[in-house]
Amino acid sequence: MQNSFVEIVANDSRHKTAAIPGTLTSVPNYPSKLKVYLNNASPYWQASYYDQGTTYRHSCKTKDKKEAYKRAIRFYEMLILKKYQHPEHLREHDFLISLDRPPNATEHLRFEKVTQEWLRRKAPLWTPRHKIEVERRLKNNVLPFIGRKNIQRITTADIHTLLKRVEGRAAYDLAKRVLNDCSQIWRFAMASGHCKRNVTEGLSVVLLPHTVKHQRAVPLEELPKLIRDINNYNKPNEENVKLCLKLLAMTFVRKSELLYAQWKEFDLEAKLWKVPATRMKMRVEHSVPLSSVAIRILKELKQKFPSDDFLFHNGDPTQPIRDNALIEALYWMGYKNKMSVHGFRAIASTVLNEHEFRADVIERQLAHIDGNQVRRAYNRAEYMEERTEMMEWWSKYLEKIS
Repeated sequence: MQNSFVEIVANDSRHKTAAIPGTLTSVPNYPSKLKVYLNNASPYWQASYYDQGTTYRHSCKTKDKKEAYKRAIRFYEMLILKKYQHPEHLREHDFLISLDRPPNATEHLRFEKVTQEWLRRKAPLWTPRHKIEVERRLKNNVLPFIGRKNIQRITTADIHTLLKRVEGRAAYDLAKRVLNDCSQIWRFAMASGHCKRNVTEGLSVVLLPHTVKHQRAVPLEELPKLIRDINNYNKPNEENVKLCLKLLAMTFVRKSELLYAQWKEFDLEAKLWKVPATRMKMRVEHSVPLSSVAIRILKELKQKFPSDDFLFHNGDPTQPIRDNALIEALYWMGYKNKMSVHGFRAIASTVLNEHEFRADVIERQLAHIDGNQVRRAYNRAEYMEERTEMMEWWSKYLEKIS
């Protein structure tokens, strides 16, 4: 009776996480310091490894002893790799690197995973260009810092730190866009049950104000020189860029509308270019009457750079020239901080208004949408006859002043 009492006291005095006697076993074919065992605190097998005065422990999350061996080996491999940061230390053992890891129950809550899910849902509604821009913003400004974090553990302070980092580059408009992206991701995460609170709320008040700068354009008295410089542009291997600038000046469309233009959009006999709605800012198809000068440029382009896909390419007709090709050409000609690609639209608007073309016709050719919703609903006029006449006049005007 006395012996039984002593045995019970001895058993009760053992720590509940200590190995149950008889279960402590070395992993076969591995160092004897790598062991598995059971304890009273968990139904699962535990793995332990003793090295240089420190014991490392890991729950194998299994009740199968053979499976515990496999997961203990994985634990050991990862431990050695992390500790020594060099695979040379593993060569003396035949490690089973291909073993599956125990499933991570919170993997889907990583911010990068939630972001990928959000992009899969939203991207089909965007233009390819907008999708690229959003992905680039997140890749450069957000994912490197919080991508691996559980979205439930990301705080408002974390997002604020991100925004301050962007503002530190004086990229105030970019900071606003990054916050908007994050806000949409959190709203999606809440609706999907991934988190309960939107940590981006209220952060707009801490953003530094962004002053809108109008796109630079040369004064009208310098326009003749600009057109001459474009006509004489001779940077090696960039004749297609020269033709692109000439056509941009003639049509004054937005940069993306021209850079991503494909031959299937053009009817040279009808002298008409139809820009699809997917590439327009306001998602409405836009017709561009082509002047005789524009037709001449297009035929020259087709002859020198044959393609059935993009007009402007660098050898591969299925890939357009890079986005910054036009602004780099303007810089090369000496127009840095003087002229932007978008500036051609401002110049055309100014000249055409000064020569008393109707404002509605000019605005329609610029693909501007009326801010008044009622007026916009009733005013669907295309003014094609007047626009065709105006575009022909504009092309001859540019030729004349140059």
